[in-house]
Formats: sequence, structure tokens, C-alpha cells
Amino acid sequence: MTQYIPNGRPSLPPDTWKKWVKACSAGAFLGIAAATAIAIGYRLLLGEPSGSSDRLLNLFFMLAAGALEGSVLAYFQYRLIGKIFPEIAWKQWLAYTIAAAVTAWMLGILPSLFLTGNGATDPSLEPAPLVYYSMAALMGLLLGALFGYFQWLPLKGLRKEAMLWIPANALSWAAGMMFIFLGASWPDASMGWPLTLLAGALSGIAGGLSVGVVTGFFLLRIARSAPKNT
Repeated sequence: MTQYIPNGRPSLPPDTWKKWVKACSAGAFLGIAAATAIAIGYRLLLGEPSGSSDRLLNLFFMLAAGALEGSVLAYFQYRLIGKIFPEIAWKQWLAYTIAAAVTAWMLGILPSLFLTGNGATDPSLEPAPLVYYSMAALMGLLLGALFGYFQWLPLKGLRKEAMLWIPANALSWAAGMMFIFLGASWPDASMGWPLTLLAGALSGIAGGLSVGVVTGFFLLRIARSAPKNT
């Protein structure tokens, strides 16, 4: 169980916020880099999806990439979450984080995969940068709330302010998604896979920092709030 100090607030590991930011950054960096590598491997081996069967296969690979990203992020986060909330089992945190990541990837990729014809983009239809990054922030807000909801499930019975985890993730992923969209839009067809992978990795670091910085403050508040059963 969580240890409490005399003033009634839980005793947190030293430098909890800094460790959380590092954990999210490392998890997002490695997770998104791995997912980007899967996407690049698919394109190199099978090319751009054209027919329905190709799109379904591409969706399968992208969901697998989402599961991998979720697993990596869950590992780094749980190294600290498990100390703050020992009541949460590793398998539980892993399962909810993978579910969140896979669902987010599915909702994020379905429109572009099945609603854009053969996947080619007409330059005249590309949104202006302000619109593009506003869409990224909105997507991050919605998918972040979904992500926060899944991770809130194992937290909700432990702290009275656990519900804050949902808006925390919504706000942090709104910022993080803009960096991820930047990394996705930077490479073009003329760039080789090393630069594409680098773009994905750098956007993962920036996105992870955004998530870690914002959710870290909420994590401290939630951890220091009263237990749910009091």
C-alpha cells in the first residue's frame, strides 16, 4: 500500500515530476520510433495501399504499431506508477494503455485510409498550416481524452481526484499531437527512410515531453489527493 507521511499526504518517490517527464519522453520516443519503423517497413515491402484488402492489411499493421507503442509507453510509465500506486498491477496498466493506444490509432488512421481514395493527396486540397495544426490539436484533445479514460479506469478506485487524469491527457496530447503531425508532415517522397525515421523519433520526443510535462503536474495532484475510500 502507499505510505503516508505525518501530514496525511502520500510519500512520493523523490523527483516524481522529473522522473515522470523522462518516462513519458522515453516511452513516446521509443514507441513512436518503433511504430514509424513498422510503417516504413510496410511501405518498402508492400507499397502504398490501393484496394480494400491492401487497406485492411495496412490497418492491421498500424494497429500492431499502436499496440507496440502502447506497450513501450506503459513499461516506462509503470516504472513510476507502480511505486506511486502499488495497488495497480503491471498487467492491468499494460492492458489499459495498449487498449488506449490501439483505439487511438484506429480512430486516427481510419479516415485517411478509407476516405481518401487511393491515398494520393491533391496539393490544392491540402489545408493551410493553421488549419492543419488546429486539426492536430483537436484530434489530440479527443484522442487524449480517450487515452486518459482508459488509464483512469485503474486509478478511479484509488483517489478522489483521479478523474483529473482524463482532462490532463486531453490537454497534453493536444500539444503533443501537433509535434507528431509536424514529424509526419515534414518528410516527403524525396526523403529516404533514415530521415523519415528521424522525423518520427524527434516528434516522439517532443510529443512525449508535452505529455509528460502536463500530466506530471496532474499526477502529483492526484497522488496527493485523498484516498477514494475515505
